[in-house]
Parts: sequence; C-alpha cells; structure tokens
Amino acid sequence: MRKFKTCSRRSLPFRLLVILAGALLLLAAFAPRASADCPACIRFYDFEGEGVVVGQGSHPPALEQGEVAPFALLFQNDDGTPYSLGNLSAENAPVVGNTNLPAGANPNVVTLGLHRSGQAHLDLVMTFPSVAGIYDIQSISFASRGSGNGFQNVQLQASLDGGATWVNMSVVTPISTAVSIITLNNTMGVVTLGVPNLLVRMQFVNGQSNGADLQNLIDNIQVNGVVVPEPATVAGGLLGVLGLCWFQRRRLIGYVRFRRT
Repeated sequence: MRKFKTCSRRSLPFRLLVILAGALLLLAAFAPRASADCPACIRFYDFEGEGVVVGQGSHPPALEQGEVAPFALLFQNDDGTPYSLGNLSAENAPVVGNTNLPAGANPNVVTLGLHRSGQAHLDLVMTFPSVAGIYDIQSISFASRGSGNGFQNVQLQASLDGGATWVNMSVVTPISTAVSIITLNNTMGVVTLGVPNLLVRMQFVNGQSNGADLQNLIDNIQVNGVVVPEPATVAGGLLGVLGLCWFQRRRLIGYVRFRRT
C-alpha cells in the first residue's frame, strides 16, 4: 500500500507563513510608489470636448480620468478670482496640437489661445484633493508657442494649504516664440505627498500687450508623478491576500489527508 508523502502539522504553519510573506513581498513590489526614477502621467489636459474653454477636464491616457471637479483646470487671477474668459479662445490645433501628445492620446482638434496678456497674470490651477494626500507631483509639461508680445515666462507653484499661500516648485522659465515643449520640474524639493488640500498651478507672467491678437498657444498639459495608494486600498489588498492564504490552507490540509490504496 502506497501513500502520498505528507508534511507534519507542525510544518504547515511555517509553510503558510512563507506563502504569506511571499505574497506580501509581491504586493509591495508591484504597488505604486513615489520614485523620481519612475514618473507617470497623472493628469492630461488637451482642451478637447465641451466646457467653458473647449474642455478643461482630465483625459486619457492619464492615470486619472474625468470631466468634472476635482479634475477641472481652473483659469484664475493671482487673487483667486476667475480669469477673464474673453482673453481665452479655441484655436486650430495643428500648430501645436501634436506636440507633447502622450502615447494613446487622440489627435487634437483645438488648442487654447491666450489674448491681452498685459492685463493680468494667468494662473492655470489644478486641484488634487485627497484625505491622505496621495499625490507626488514631480513635473508639469505642455506644448507652447509664444510671441513677442504675449506672456514671456511661466513658473510652477504649489499651495499646501488650499490656496492661502503659494510656494515655488520650479524656476521662472522663458516661453519661446517657436513651437516647443516646456517642462517645469519640481527642482525646489516641494513635498506634495501627505497634503490633503493640494493645489498646483502654472503661473504665466510678464505679458506685454493688451491687444486682442493671438499671443500664446497652450496644449497637451501633462502632470507627471506618482499616485500613492490610499491606506484603505493597501489594507484591502492585504486582507485579500490573507483570505487567499486561508483558503489555500484548507485545501492543503485536505490534500495531506488524502490516501490512495
């Protein structure tokens, strides 16, 4: 009479601990984390679709997708009041429409145009609400074409208190008159993780003209960084792993009791 080899009951808990440890290591390995070596597109604004200014929502292939707040791009003055929509327009996209377009995004139809740059600064504000503060913002890039009399510079800033105060994330960057990609890196080391009421803005300054002519073109804004999972999401994953290990434990016990005569 032959029997399958069995393991002792004393060794089963040890093996289960090994299985659980391996599962947790895999979960930790594949979970998103804040790393400067692995930026990703968190938000993508392409000004397509419907909206006050031809679509202000976050669009695919960003990690977050939506057409309503908190994904909206807000046009504001320095004091938080709405920017004059009369200074914004929808322009033919081919000028900068395919510049800084991420893989998986559809070709553009329209591009955001700016006018009367000399009247005020323009703040393009993005909101990142989260109870635990899950956003690690590393950079923002966008397609641009300036002019001799439009906004001359742009800077990346963040508010860690819901808009009460702002700190610089990047240096002041010149806006070229040629079609180009402008990248604003968080070179100031501003920590955005753990900030529940995070706001990030691109501030366009040094406008030269109050005329109605087209002075700047902006398109394909990419917010790059990492979205760190909420603690509740991680806890749910761990509970799922524990449940799987418990289910496998029952199967193992049933297997070692099996005999073949």
